[in-house]
Amino acid sequence: MGVLAGALLMPAAVTAEPARSDLESLLWPTPGPVRLDQAGTTVSAARLADRLVVVSFITTGCTITCVIRTRDLAALKRSLPGPLRARVAVLAVTLDPARDDAPALRVFAEGLGLDPAHVAVLGSDPDTAARQRAALRYPADRSDPPDTVLVFDRIGQLAMSYGANPVDRPRLARDLAALDRFTQGVGHPPTPAASPAL
Repeated sequence: MGVLAGALLMPAAVTAEPARSDLESLLWPTPGPVRLDQAGTTVSAARLADRLVVVSFITTGCTITCVIRTRDLAALKRSLPGPLRARVAVLAVTLDPARDDAPALRVFAEGLGLDPAHVAVLGSDPDTAARQRAALRYPADRSDPPDTVLVFDRIGQLAMSYGANPVDRPRLARDLAALDRFTQGVGHPPTPAASPAL
């Protein structure tokens, strides 16, 4: 995880630009690109603020592994307790923007019965996809995306990385519940759990 986290962080700039989170550096490595989900809704850094964000990678040409992983993550989100479910965002990001345009991603999402409220399937652009592959150390000539699932804390810093397929849903659910207590990010003490009423 340390190598990946370092790869996702932007180099320190000498300018007065505000610091960018790992999540912003992954999804918007350069200013300007708009990310739309399968419903045509803009996914912005502001929309993801104070949320735990689970990111996986897909291509519409990847059939079995992408389908299983994406459906597992959708089922995971639906299974979370209400308050936690509201704070978790699940994103499936294409690494093949040349083929995966908005209609192709919509067909992929609809074919899996994905509700955009549970899993946002995001488009990309060639530059962003190339940077994401480089950050993941994933060869550009591989057609199927990596099994990697990344989890970002409530301030957008990379907190966890999983590499198994299928997704270990019980473990990820436990990890998300624990991570949710770190309201200021994993570098700060967690918020104490409320004591049960006597």
